[in-house]
Amino acid sequence: MNILPVSSKPFDVVGFGLSSVDHLCLVPRHPRLDSKQPLVQYDVQPGGQVPTALVALQRWGMRTAYVGSFGDDVGGTIARSALAVDEVDIEATVTRRNARQQVSVILIDEVTGERSVLWQRVPELILQLHELERGALTRGRVLLMDAVDLPTAIQAARWAREAGVMTVLDVDTPSPGIDELLALTDVLIVGAEFPQRLTGLVDLRAALRAAAQRGPWFAGVTLGPGGALAVVHGKLHYVEAYRVPVVDSTGAGDLFHAGCIYGLLQGWSAAETLRFAAAAAALKCRQLGGRPGIPTVAAAAALAQVG
Repeated sequence: MNILPVSSKPFDVVGFGLSSVDHLCLVPRHPRLDSKQPLVQYDVQPGGQVPTALVALQRWGMRTAYVGSFGDDVGGTIARSALAVDEVDIEATVTRRNARQQVSVILIDEVTGERSVLWQRVPELILQLHELERGALTRGRVLLMDAVDLPTAIQAARWAREAGVMTVLDVDTPSPGIDELLALTDVLIVGAEFPQRLTGLVDLRAALRAAAQRGPWFAGVTLGPGGALAVVHGKLHYVEAYRVPVVDSTGAGDLFHAGCIYGLLQGWSAAETLRFAAAAAALKCRQLGGRPGIPTVAAAAALAQVG
């Protein structure tokens, strides 16, 4: 797909998805049932897959906008204010009255930096089909979505496809109707289990190729310390993970999405794009939370040897 030139749109990337507030709990080890242990560190930070990727892209010089909703509680104020501080456009957002912001409780292992996420969906925060504005969703060169609500994601992707906007999908689990969305998706980046669950194929490479045949010309999986694998225009690419001192892997996947979008908008090759994304994700892991550790473009590019 040809990416629209810089001057043709008011934004480079529009993000459509849920925001959250993360309660980050660094623990000596993951707790056993019926046990107690002290926290090594605790922090409350704004989060969400799409918003965190937008913040990274905005800090890297991209023009970004967020389409979504916030609760009207303290958490909603935190989530909304954080995007405004980072100068992500929030004109197309809404605040739900008498609704609380979605929260995630994240347990992070002090030794490995790996985390487990506990979350509770807040249905009131999901935008309904009649609330979607075509103009707001298609005013960027790229539309990044999380597909938490499949019908609205499909509509947004359809509008983007009609407007020549590149669609990037971050989705956790296949659900009924996902094939319709994949047919409208240009770039799919997921965890390693998604292609296998989607296709029923055990071999990851075969599953990834089969997923790509459902629509995306760029289909990638993140493998944590195992690196990343992608099929781009039918060609298989692999990039190793960069070794850094790991404090917390929260947000690494969001940074990988941001890195891929950044590389594609720069016109880099698939290999360069994947290396930059892997470097950005790795460098983020040196700090607690999804956004404090976002590296500069220069730092990620130097590690990845691109640019």
